[in-house]
Amino acid sequence: MAYKLRGFGLAAMATASLALGIVACSGSDVVDDTSSGTGTGTGGTGQGGGQTTTTTSGQGGNDQTITVGVGGGDQGSGGSCVDIQVEGEAVTLPADIIFVIDNSGSMGDEIASVEQNINVNFAQIIANSGVDYQVIMLTDHGSSSLEVCIGPPLANTANCNGAPGEVMNQFYHYDINVQSADSLCIALDTLYGTNNGGEPDEQALHPEGWSKWLRQNAVKVFVEITDDRVSCSWNGNTFNDGNDNSQSAQTSQAAAMAVAWDQQLLQLAPAQFGTTAARNYQFYSIVGVIEDTPNPLEGYAPFEPIVTSDCSSAVNPGYGYQWLSKGTNGLRFPVCQFSSYDAVFQAIAAGVVQGASVPCEIDISGVDETVDPNSLLVNYTPGMGPLESFSQVASAAACGVDDQAFYLANDIVTLCPAACDKVTADQNAALDVIAQCAGTAD
Repeated sequence: MAYKLRGFGLAAMATASLALGIVACSGSDVVDDTSSGTGTGTGGTGQGGGQTTTTTSGQGGNDQTITVGVGGGDQGSGGSCVDIQVEGEAVTLPADIIFVIDNSGSMGDEIASVEQNINVNFAQIIANSGVDYQVIMLTDHGSSSLEVCIGPPLANTANCNGAPGEVMNQFYHYDINVQSADSLCIALDTLYGTNNGGEPDEQALHPEGWSKWLRQNAVKVFVEITDDRVSCSWNGNTFNDGNDNSQSAQTSQAAAMAVAWDQQLLQLAPAQFGTTAARNYQFYSIVGVIEDTPNPLEGYAPFEPIVTSDCSSAVNPGYGYQWLSKGTNGLRFPVCQFSSYDAVFQAIAAGVVQGASVPCEIDISGVDETVDPNSLLVNYTPGMGPLESFSQVASAAACGVDDQAFYLANDIVTLCPAACDKVTADQNAALDVIAQCAGTAD
């Protein structure tokens, strides 16, 4: 599954790839491998194998085979290190899911469908997957048809007339009115609440804003639900996607707006949402796009163009939201299909699960005292095609758009974002980490 940003128009953003759900192979055990066999090292061939194969399963049967080890070769002849086996354990990152829901007068049916489906067709699917998730609501809470009231089991009460029924480490609700075109500004303005001059929640319960609920080790997923466009101002910044159904707007103004909003989000909380070199968020849009054919509930994929026609009950197709989805590998769904939000929420839940369990890290802590870290190589064997060798760069910041690179930090080999894109898009990928012994590298 690829996470490459596409078409944002700014070089710094258009060439970066997302680091969503970068997980796998931690908590390693080190085992002496005394079995005989032939293994190929960086400088020659010797006896000893010294490798293990770990298969991790992603969403939809996307199995990835990762061979981790330093096998074969004699230390004295420039080969790989002593026969050591590293058995990696697949890890799944937690997920923080932020719903931003329009409370304007045309959203009654859509809000009712959210309330009906979010427990069974969203939260329960994620919970069953084993992903440690939290849902954060940014929308007006209450009992009217234009307010959102989430009941058990996600929330702890069905009382819609008091404060939201929040459940620690599971469900939070920042009670704030969201109108047709101001979702993105509301999200920024309330991130730190009144502590940063933002609008308080209507219950006056969370002056720190909704940032206090975010977890730094969690992947972030926005779910935008609106039938309109983007047109708002925040902190001296104007966000207007020019959504007038013209081709020029969707290729220029909306793209530039998406870039500008992304930059503000990353500047506000880089520890949570990442940087331009490695973003840590995904943006799903349930907006006014016309239904796709022949599968109206499947959603538009990131590689598909901006949809310029709106569905029957929508005001605009939401160019700005669409660009954010395309740029962060999120899907786009028609908001008008509120009678089928069960299928839409199921698809988003599946995407959250997959985004939290992409294997692009390999823990080599069990062998770091015997290998020369500067000699590390990662060999990628695709399902089809010849082997490729990934080379080491100094840090995440040095990755750029290289799709054959990785970096080492804290004994973790991490594929650069573009390399991660390549590997996770390949259902039959295999990775082999090899190194020379300390003191033997040329």
